[in-house]
Amino acid sequence: MDRDAAVAMAQQAIKAKNKRLVDAVLAIKAERERHPQSSKSVGELPLIAVTAATGWECYAVVEELVKTGKFRVRALYRTPGTQAAARLETLLEKTEAETPGLLMLHSGVDLNSEAKLTEAFADCDGVVLYVTANEAKAGKITNNGNTPARGRVVVMGQVMSALGAIKANPSVQHVITLVFPTDKVTGIAEDAPEIPWWIDQRLRLSNFLRGHGVNVTCIHRPAYYYNMHRVDYTSQAQIRGDSQLSRTMIRENNLPSINDPDFLVNWVDVRDVGKWVGTCFEYPEVFSNQDFSIASCALTGDQLVEIAELTNKHGTKFKYKQFPQWVMKMISIFTEEVVYPLRYSQWYNEKGNGYDFASNDDLADLERIHPLWTFEKKLESWGITDIKPGQK
Repeated sequence: MDRDAAVAMAQQAIKAKNKRLVDAVLAIKAERERHPQSSKSVGELPLIAVTAATGWECYAVVEELVKTGKFRVRALYRTPGTQAAARLETLLEKTEAETPGLLMLHSGVDLNSEAKLTEAFADCDGVVLYVTANEAKAGKITNNGNTPARGRVVVMGQVMSALGAIKANPSVQHVITLVFPTDKVTGIAEDAPEIPWWIDQRLRLSNFLRGHGVNVTCIHRPAYYYNMHRVDYTSQAQIRGDSQLSRTMIRENNLPSINDPDFLVNWVDVRDVGKWVGTCFEYPEVFSNQDFSIASCALTGDQLVEIAELTNKHGTKFKYKQFPQWVMKMISIFTEEVVYPLRYSQWYNEKGNGYDFASNDDLADLERIHPLWTFEKKLESWGITDIKPGQK
C-alpha cells in the first residue's frame, strides 16, 4: 500500500470515530438537560490534577478547566518563584476572587518521583499526565532529542512514577494523556521514513498504562501549535519585553515556518486542547479508554499568508518564509534546541506520516461541541491585523 492510501484510510477512520464520539456526547448532554440535577458545591466537584502546569499547553488546560466551573483543579509544577509560576499565581488570585476553592497550586512536584506524585494525586478523581523526553532542573533544561538511549529512560522513569502514584491513589479513575497524531504509515506503507523516537515512544504510553489497568483517554493533537509563530510561548510580554518581535515572529513580508509552503499542516491552539480535556472528563462514559484526535485547523503556509493579508486592516503584505532544513541541521550541530522541529519537518515533509484532517471541513464535528480557535483570532490577539506597511 502506498503512503497516500494508508493516510486516507486512517483519516476516514478517525473522522468516523470522532463523529460517533461527538454524537454520543450530544445525546448525553440533551438527556442531562431534560433531567437536570441539582448543582454541586465547590467542595463536591471532581478534583483534577494537571502535571507540568507551568508549561504553555498544560497551563491552558488548567485555565480552561477552571473556566468550566465543573472541576476543582490542582495545578502541579516543580519550581516556585519563576515567571511561569507567577502566571499560575495570577490565575489563582483571579479564581479565588470569583469562586474560592476552585483552583489549588501544588509546587515541588518532580515527575520522576513516585512519592511526590503520590502526594500530588491524593484524593484526585482525574489526572492530566504530560511527560517529556527532556530533563529539567531549576534554570536548566537538558534536551535529549539527539540521545534516544537517555531520553527513553527519562520518559519511562516519569511514566513508571506516575503509574505507581495512580495505583497508590484509587480515587484516580480517569487519566488523560496529550500526544502527537497517530502514526498511519509505519509497517503499512512501503519505504516509510523512520518515525522519530520520542514520537514513537509517546504514542505507546497510553496503551502501556491501559495494560496496567489505568483508564486512559489519549488526546492526539498536532505537533504544530499556533504559538510556533511566537518567540514568547507563554504570552507574557514582561518575560521578553514589549517589542513586537518579543510577541510574535510575524511581520511585514515575513510569515515563518519550517514546512514547504504548499504542505498541509494541522495546527492547534492550546485553548482548544484545554476545552477538550474538560469535555473528556465531563463525559467519561464516552471517552474512557478512547483515543481521540483534535485540531484547530488544517492550513498550508500559503493559506496562512492569505489569511494574514485578508485580516490585516492596512493592506500590509506578508510572505511565507520557510526556515531551511539545512540551516536547522547546521544549527543542530551547536545546539539541541532545534532537534525537535528539525525531526518533525523531516518526517512530515518526507511523507513519513500524514495528519489526521485533510481539510477544515473535516473538523466540522468538533465544532458541534466547541467552536475552534481560528488563526484569524490568533493574528488579532497578536496585533498582526494592525501592522502598517513599512512599520518597524
